[in-house]
Amino acid sequence: MSKNKIIALSDIHIGTNAPTVWYQKDIHEPYLVTILDWIIQNASSIRELILLGDVLDFWTYPPHEEPPNFDAIIAANPAIFGANGKLSEVLTALDGKVTYVRGNHDMNITQEDLDKLENPKGYKIQLSPEDVYYPLGNSNKKIACTHGHIYTMFNAPYTPNNASNPIAPLPLGQFITRSVAFMRNNDLQPGQTVAQLKDSGDPDNKNLLSSALPQVMKAIENPNIPITDIILDTISKATGMSETQSIKLTGGRETTLEEGKKIYANLWSEWQSKQGKSIAIKSILADTALYDGFLGWFAQQLAQDVGAELVVMGHTHKPISGIVNSPIKYVNTGFNCPSTVDLGKKNATFVQIDIEAYQAEILQVSQEKGFYNIKACPANPVDNKAELEIGNYTIKLNFDPNTAVDQIIKFVTSDKKFLISVVNETKYDLQYVGVKNDSGHWTLGDIPANTSISKEVDYNSVSNTFSLGANYQFIDGLGFIQLAASWPVTGTRKIAVGNINQDGNAPAEKVWREMQDSSDKSSSNDSVQVRAFMTTQGKTVIWNYEVTQR
Repeated sequence: MSKNKIIALSDIHIGTNAPTVWYQKDIHEPYLVTILDWIIQNASSIRELILLGDVLDFWTYPPHEEPPNFDAIIAANPAIFGANGKLSEVLTALDGKVTYVRGNHDMNITQEDLDKLENPKGYKIQLSPEDVYYPLGNSNKKIACTHGHIYTMFNAPYTPNNASNPIAPLPLGQFITRSVAFMRNNDLQPGQTVAQLKDSGDPDNKNLLSSALPQVMKAIENPNIPITDIILDTISKATGMSETQSIKLTGGRETTLEEGKKIYANLWSEWQSKQGKSIAIKSILADTALYDGFLGWFAQQLAQDVGAELVVMGHTHKPISGIVNSPIKYVNTGFNCPSTVDLGKKNATFVQIDIEAYQAEILQVSQEKGFYNIKACPANPVDNKAELEIGNYTIKLNFDPNTAVDQIIKFVTSDKKFLISVVNETKYDLQYVGVKNDSGHWTLGDIPANTSISKEVDYNSVSNTFSLGANYQFIDGLGFIQLAASWPVTGTRKIAVGNINQDGNAPAEKVWREMQDSSDKSSSNDSVQVRAFMTTQGKTVIWNYEVTQR
């Protein structure tokens, strides 16, 4: 059998299993072992394994802890990295054909580090000297593999020519991740880890980067306001970490957010000078927009630049397959340590590449009744005709490198008002009995019978966003209704209704979590019906809810 397959695996984020580390051995190791066992079993058709960045994690540690070195992470995970561990077995099965491509969380990995991994036959993992790896050789660039962080302003290695980064190559993103680890470390209960939290490992760190986007876009037009000051001020406020909090780095050095402002003060101007304004803004959005189209845009540009037919990336933590209406084939490997809350909705994923057809298939590990299996992973393409909501307006995303970005700046910096309007056409009062305030605050209280109430949303004043839900009870015993609304920095504005017959906050949260889009909604029980729909009046966007008796 010919060896016509390559496996790409990324974003495992293996660390010391400390509470703030996304990968926790007791949860995620069985998924990783399943993937590595599958590679061993199919070695006769596999030419190479590519570890496509962020396989190890040196960032997700609170600032008072010095991040581990390579040896400490290896020692903490012997079943994977030991001389008789699964990765060593893969090395033997593939006759040593394993290549490591750096990501942002492991950009300090060296060949000397990898040489420490023992293998009975003396095989060694080879470190790609470049951040873009061509597995068919530099003379045949039909397949291009890269983690993807090199195209993002806040996570690309930062090595300015004037040596203004004393902690090079660490980028701004390392400060953000350490700040989030500070917050998590303070919030976790004894015995709890971040792997038990929803959306653990979100690459935008719970939308903290996205929340700064409107101010960042304003600053782009004002050279006297460094965008890094805005980013780090937002992060400091959101996580509760002081600008002067000491951040320990590997090797004994320490830094602070305050020093970070000085180190990255020229970050925007350097990217703009080197890449041009349009591409520099796209590099910001690729990190902050929570929209995978922008990294897909860079994938397409890479393919066009080198003549690739297939581009494989990681970094987004989402499996992606294709770009709509594009001749370029693009896949993203996804994420390999979803939290216990997310498992099932998010799974450990990897990519199998056919080197003859230049095709790629995304596979996933599923766990059913204690058994782990490999199966195909459904994944959506990036839609290059999709609409993207940023701040208060909608823009259309396309892959034309000459697309004007002035519109983006205008869209995210304009003012807009948001209203919640509830019309209670029944003869019964609605009593406010529960809430889910993810961002902003629900401002409506009780709603009397035959009354219409409209109030402006108490939204996040930094990011101009909100996402919330409320639970109401009919005081005469007709039951409960739930109302939910969301205006994100990016993504899709949403509206939802429900009729869960339960008191308290839980129903509000459930309906809030299940919001999907802005289309009209309705919900009913034997006594009442609720209709939800969105309208606009000038610069005002209104979330409308009509409650009627049946």
